Amino acid sequence: MAGKRYTFDSKSSQITVQAFAEGLAGIVEHRPSFFARNFSGEIEFDSDKLDGSLNLTAKNGSLEIMDQVTKHDRNAIERVVGDVLRPELFPEVVFRSSMVVCGHIRENLYRADIAGTVSLRDVENLQAIQAQLVLSDGSIRAYGQFRLRQTDYNLPLASVAGGILSIKNELKFGFFVVARQ
Repeated sequence: MAGKRYTFDSKSSQITVQAFAEGLAGIVEHRPSFFARNFSGEIEFDSDKLDGSLNLTAKNGSLEIMDQVTKHDRNAIERVVGDVLRPELFPEVVFRSSMVVCGHIRENLYRADIAGTVSLRDVENLQAIQAQLVLSDGSIRAYGQFRLRQTDYNLPLASVAGGILSIKNELKFGFFVVARQ
């Protein structure tokens, strides 16, 4: 492929993860959200051939809760996330594209259907991602979302308060990535 190569600008980019919790009737459904703070990657894109590639590596221990919570709740949530992800044993989450199919929407705007693999906790699974790409002079912005099931990666489903509140078997990822040549 002879496309242009763009490297993530992590200070201008954002990757979020949202979990969904459920509990007893009467307990409001919770949706804890996290920022991935430490990640890197690159996009290669050929606007003439409408193809490309995406590689992303995120540090497993870099999730930071976005929600306004008490210090006690923050510590409890971080402990549960650490117990689930085990960053000391599995330090990285990696996505590598195997196929990218793009469509031109209008000037400098493209849609990308990305197929690849996510490697998490020594388990590798296929993952599809849909994204929008915006080309600018010397940079590319990509945004979109995807979902995955924790049990597909042997992640235990967390619960708190003796199981009164438990995490559903789905995580929603959102991203807004700025990458520069």
